[in-house]
Amino acid sequence: MVQHHDVQQDLKQDVQIADFPINEKAETSQEEVDLAVAEAERLAHLDDVVDDFGFEMVTKIVTLEDDETMPVLTFRYWLIATCLSVLAATLSTIYAYKPQILVLPTSFLLLVSYFVGKGLERILPKGMLNPGPFNKKEHSLMVVTASSASLALATELIASEYLFYNYTVPTGVGILLVMSSQFIGYGFAGFFRESLVYPRKAYYPNTLANVTLYENLHGSSGGISKKMTRYFFILVVATSIYEWAPQYIAPALQGVSIICLATAHLKNPTISKVFGGTTSNEGMGLFALSFDWNAIAAQGNPMTFPWSSMINVGFGVLMCTIFMPYLYFSNTWNAQSYPWMGLGIYSPNSQDLYNQSAILDANNNVNFDAVAKQGLPGMSSAYVLYIMGGNIMVTASITHILCWYWKDVKEGLVNIFSKESTNKDPYHTVMHKYPEVPLWWYLTILGVFFVLGMVVCVVTKALEWYMYIIAVIFALLFVFVSGFMLAVTGVGVPVGSVVQMIGGFIKPGNPVANMYFTLFGSTTTTQAITLLSDLKVGQYMKIPPRALLVGQMYGTFIGSIIGYFLTISIVTKNADVLVTVEGSTQWNGATVQDYNSAAITWGGLAKQMYAPGAPYAIVFYAFFIGIIAPIIFFLAHKAVPHIGLNYLNVAIMASYLGYFCSGSNSSVFTYFLVAAYSQFYLRKFKPQIFNKYQFITAAGLDAGNNLTVLIVALSVGGIFTSNAITFPWWLLNPNFIDLQWYQDGCYQQLNDPDWIATQNVTSI
Repeated sequence: MVQHHDVQQDLKQDVQIADFPINEKAETSQEEVDLAVAEAERLAHLDDVVDDFGFEMVTKIVTLEDDETMPVLTFRYWLIATCLSVLAATLSTIYAYKPQILVLPTSFLLLVSYFVGKGLERILPKGMLNPGPFNKKEHSLMVVTASSASLALATELIASEYLFYNYTVPTGVGILLVMSSQFIGYGFAGFFRESLVYPRKAYYPNTLANVTLYENLHGSSGGISKKMTRYFFILVVATSIYEWAPQYIAPALQGVSIICLATAHLKNPTISKVFGGTTSNEGMGLFALSFDWNAIAAQGNPMTFPWSSMINVGFGVLMCTIFMPYLYFSNTWNAQSYPWMGLGIYSPNSQDLYNQSAILDANNNVNFDAVAKQGLPGMSSAYVLYIMGGNIMVTASITHILCWYWKDVKEGLVNIFSKESTNKDPYHTVMHKYPEVPLWWYLTILGVFFVLGMVVCVVTKALEWYMYIIAVIFALLFVFVSGFMLAVTGVGVPVGSVVQMIGGFIKPGNPVANMYFTLFGSTTTTQAITLLSDLKVGQYMKIPPRALLVGQMYGTFIGSIIGYFLTISIVTKNADVLVTVEGSTQWNGATVQDYNSAAITWGGLAKQMYAPGAPYAIVFYAFFIGIIAPIIFFLAHKAVPHIGLNYLNVAIMASYLGYFCSGSNSSVFTYFLVAAYSQFYLRKFKPQIFNKYQFITAAGLDAGNNLTVLIVALSVGGIFTSNAITFPWWLLNPNFIDLQWYQDGCYQQLNDPDWIATQNVTSI
């Protein structure tokens, strides 16, 4: 390790080792010396084993070198960022109302901006329009800007009010509604920089794949070569070509249940519930094998989570595997009267969907006399378990952070208002050369849009002023909690259902008020967490902080305006289709229907369903479980420190407690196989391969997969055509809808003629 003795004498040698750019002045600052030493140490330990918590991974892929002469807010930036922002805002809004659920991936924006940027570098005349090579700072800032434009989540509320409550949010009010929910999040993100961005422990593992890609594409001198860039693009092309098979030609590759195939002759529906999982809500998919990266990485790339987080994810899924069948087969909460899986709400002791419109009066408030007549809705036991896990996660995150990171929390909060920050992370230190965004800038943004948000609530009469303030206070708390968890573990804290429940307890029976409460309490949190991740990417890429803020705000303005007008256009022209369950081949309102349904059930019936003494009171008591459980593990670790209890994170485990509650689950086993091989075996026993290839491989697989998802959706998926073009039926593309076997080979009882015959006899 390079020592600090006789610094000035050894500086030249250290710098040569690190190839670190040093100011050519006669006097070199101590900060430059420290950075040169840190870069030399980083390069000397590139092949060391990364710790289980992943904190050291950053040093393997992100250089400390920085060329402050790199231009950022260039003509290329403004041109590409504007076009990409318009594209991202347009596609993300359209996708929300399509039959196929499709998210515009960051890797797509990253690759498009790279090729366009390199093209402009070649064709534009040198000078102001083309100041030099297309660099990683302007590139990464373009992607941050475009990503910010795709986050206009408040448009769901605007659509819901138009479709279900016959109210069109006025243009100016609507745009302010979208902007205020986002910019309040900006204020919170800037406020918590010292706690959630600058510290070394706040390394955001979810960002490292893209960060690695930036470093590769732009040829950083931190050991990156053209060979690695070729490797990445070969992997992208190969993955993209291969993914046509499981996503279109041979969808049976999405999941193969060997156990179901071996026991097919038994025709046992319970085996399908436990071991099947390719079809939505089919089963838990235990031990099924998936050959589809789109399915494997659907819940997050298993190659990017640190090993400590994967351990907790595994424990959470194991608990779900135990509790979900137990609750169903023991008929807890009359579970067998409702579907085995699913996120819907049902009529009492029935598998028919609950008639929500029948319990609303003319003003769209809940009519409790009608509720008494129709009965309270019921839920699948799997969904109750999922909600419990979410509530446990929220309070457990708070307790876990206070128990294990109190010193870091205290230091970060003190640094917010301190003139001298104690953050010594070299990746933050290297940014000291750039003018910082003063705290008062962020507080001004927060203050202005806090007032505008309140004006929106008053003008629309949707939410009382005190409810609005309570929602924003909760957002402030949840930004810190969820941001901290995401920064150190890679797992965020979804707080939507919790905020909805709180809003329902404070103001019961008013779905519209609950939607507004959730917007400013939960959606604002989501926006802020995304912005915090972008701030960390900006630090890794050495983007000047003020340029980063400009880029984020610019994208948000574009996204807010396009999101509002495009949403109004879509819902006004397709209202009749969007309110139906089946939708059409072109448009589907499932997303906004779910948004409205959640407001009715959580906002309208929270007390009746979840309060102490109510049918699902365990959902409320889960908050207290989350408070207590982490304390038990913390004290146990203090008493017996050598058995590894410090690895256990109750919040992460709880977030996967209802993992199998809905959707397709056939990829879970393969997900853990990939994680164990890469994050355990390669990291521990092949550190050179892991440190060099892990995140570039993760980025290549994601980019290739996302490219195919996009191409399939746009070409044959029916996104912009009247009908989807289906691939002909064959062995690996079975028409399982008409067969008594699911796509993965599991028994589908509802299509079995023999079983149907017995039901007909019974009914007679």
